[in-house]
Amino acid sequence: MMSDFPPDLVEEILSRVPATSLKRLRSSCKRWNSLFKDHRFAEKHFHKAPRESHLIMLNEFMFCPMNVNLNVFPPSVEFKDEVSLKDFHSNESEEVYISDCFYCDGLLLCTDTYDRLVVWNPCLGETRWIQCEHGYVRYSVFALGYANTTSGRSYKIIMCYRTVVKIYEFGSGSWKVLDDVTLDQVPNGCVSIKGNTYWTNSYIKDDFLFCFDFTKERELNA
Repeated sequence: MMSDFPPDLVEEILSRVPATSLKRLRSSCKRWNSLFKDHRFAEKHFHKAPRESHLIMLNEFMFCPMNVNLNVFPPSVEFKDEVSLKDFHSNESEEVYISDCFYCDGLLLCTDTYDRLVVWNPCLGETRWIQCEHGYVRYSVFALGYANTTSGRSYKIIMCYRTVVKIYEFGSGSWKVLDDVTLDQVPNGCVSIKGNTYWTNSYIKDDFLFCFDFTKERELNA
């Protein structure tokens, strides 16, 4: 039995289990559930767990997981059943219809058709709804990133609404305006690399690449 093993050995074993399997193990043991929420374990799992070639595609307001195998000819694509996001705050746990999403570090920042903002961990099934001023979501550009601190990763959300740039900190649960940051004509498409968000912007000049540094909370030219 795993419960008879030393805690360090159990942690070492679980850190090598694929992320999709951890979700099924959460309800089997309260101690494991607490371990999976520990940031130190998350870092260890990120480096030791086997990499899985899974992709998620947004199709008609729903997420559609897919496996892509590029090691065969011709390459194969296998589609899985749609994954639904539930709003457990509603009376009937209604399905959430996603209008846009942004990826960072295994997390999905989603906007839905009701102009709401939610961060979703599809592997663990955890969600965090983010309060945002009414009317901002539909006309804003969002990105999810994190700052590297002495205690670990501090996740943040940047919101660009016309000439206003705001940032949300998960730790404080509040928004603040970045007066010294100006991100003009930010496109929707972005990529998250090591916590920072990168955009290409052809409005200013051809093939112009810039990023937002979530640790320094300022724009950088890449």
